[in-house]
Amino acid sequence: MTSKEEIRRALESGLPVLIYDFDGREEETDMVFYAGTASWKTVYTLRTTAGGLICYATGNREANALGLKFQTDILRLDPLYKELVKAPSYKDEPAFSLWVNHVETRTGISDADRAKTVQELHNVVQEIRRDPQSAKESFYSNFYSPGHVPVLISRNIRSRRGHTELSIALMEYLGLERSVVFAEMLDEKESLKREKAIAFSKNNGFILIEGKEILKMVVV
Repeated sequence: MTSKEEIRRALESGLPVLIYDFDGREEETDMVFYAGTASWKTVYTLRTTAGGLICYATGNREANALGLKFQTDILRLDPLYKELVKAPSYKDEPAFSLWVNHVETRTGISDADRAKTVQELHNVVQEIRRDPQSAKESFYSNFYSPGHVPVLISRNIRSRRGHTELSIALMEYLGLERSVVFAEMLDEKESLKREKAIAFSKNNGFILIEGKEILKMVVV
């Protein structure tokens, strides 16, 4: 298994790690970057190489500090929209919260615009440890919704074991800010199969980590 130091070094140098969840769950692989190193090239790589929805994710503590709620909880407040809240085939409720843009973006969708939004989200999350109230004020002053970057919230690896929780648990294990940007890896017509993801990681020199390995790291 790849060492803790190697994984952290790769992420801090701007490289992604690939995370496969579990057999019997989504059985999908996400390309994950540490948001602290995100640039327009990060977004370009996620868009052109991974291909899935590009999302920003952080932990539940950080979300609580910013007053962020799960989209499912927001929808449940409306008597009509609450009918849309249903569990997906793998049973866990989605990790989605709000979709945002930073106020300094143009349309919000370009690689540069989405990178700006991700970078500023990371800065806000970093600020929480220093001054939670200032971070919250910064978030509500400098972002607007709806936007082009979905914010996902980790429910905690003990209660949900999706890519959001696996990625955030990995960052915590590595001693990095709980702040990532990722996208699911797609193939023609469907998600990239595990075997192809393994081959891709080897051919490109990227680290691939399985969910069961992350669980051993964090000792759930």
